[in-house]
Amino acid sequence: MAVRLSAVDTVVSPSFRTFWLHARADGYLADMQAAGQLADADDVGFSGSAVAVHTTADPGAVRATVEIWSRRPLLTGEEPPFDYAVEGEIDLSTGQWCIDESHDSTVQAGTPLPGGAGSYGVRVIAYHEPDEQYRLQIWPARPHH
Repeated sequence: MAVRLSAVDTVVSPSFRTFWLHARADGYLADMQAAGQLADADDVGFSGSAVAVHTTADPGAVRATVEIWSRRPLLTGEEPPFDYAVEGEIDLSTGQWCIDESHDSTVQAGTPLPGGAGSYGVRVIAYHEPDEQYRLQIWPARPHH
């Protein structure tokens, strides 16, 4: 059974209608650029150490909740209605995740992952009624050795 280990609520101000959850690993700027290009086409893009989320708000702020799970959580019938849920995998080789566009300085600086460095599954769930909100669920896919 999947167990939610933590949840961080934050407010982000998208940059050109996009925000990124990423690790500050080598080459992360190129990963962010590639993920952003994919998100421009499909709302969410995954590349290397980054996931990009394309928003409808620009300028403005949106709410995002980042949840860390022990394993991949199920989407149940109890889930509020959402616009989309997209899954992918990113490499969080630094053992931390961050969102540069967050209003919270600790989220900008980096938040440690309980499982440490590794490859993580990420699900982005978008809710656009009545306010634009996002849930990013993260779970270990493969640990680094």
